[in-house]
Amino acid sequence: MRYQIRTDFPRPDPDLVARVAATHVGVTGVHAGPRQVMDVGIKPLRSDWRICGPAFTVRPEHTDDLLMGELAGKYARPGDVIVVDAAGRVDRACWGMGMSMAAREAGCAGVVLDGYCMNGALLTRERVQLPVFGRGFVACAGGAERPGWLNVPVVCGGVIVRPGDIVLADCDGVVVLPCERAGEIVAASSGYQAQASEQNAAAVPYYVRRRSEEKARALDGIEWL
Repeated sequence: MRYQIRTDFPRPDPDLVARVAATHVGVTGVHAGPRQVMDVGIKPLRSDWRICGPAFTVRPEHTDDLLMGELAGKYARPGDVIVVDAAGRVDRACWGMGMSMAAREAGCAGVVLDGYCMNGALLTRERVQLPVFGRGFVACAGGAERPGWLNVPVVCGGVIVRPGDIVLADCDGVVVLPCERAGEIVAASSGYQAQASEQNAAAVPYYVRRRSEEKARALDGIEWL
């Protein structure tokens, strides 16, 4: 069969998700690696939004069709982040108000779109449902009648996202932590943050922490006056 609808999948331990949620997105992105950070064009549609949770993936065959996104609201669980692979399409929306209402009713933490959203005024000001990250808004959408996939690996913002990977996002961008590496990544990120906090409290200058002068003096071609 060409298409596949997976209604459930293994999710990470809630304690691990909580530990990821407590990290800084920028720091965690560094430790996760550049291939785990989505394209910079995918941003929160309101700058104060932040999300963290397991990925519930959506991949419509036709990137302007809304049926798979509509169906996601039935099977998503509380805390999930719906991730829609719309291939960066700019002329039609892959998400809208009704779908956000269904995701909120399912208890989702948020939505990440590799595409555009409609109903921007409602979603960000008048009838806010939940945080949405995407490429922007467009006042046009397609139908909701064609097939696709739920909860299979997708590509969103240039990153491979699998069901159950942990999505962490704020105004810095969107980071995807592969489920098998999430513990390692969050440990490194948390350790860096703890060390930075100690050094801040001790008033250690940043250039000292980074050994900036030592590294600069080791470079060829710099004249020190």
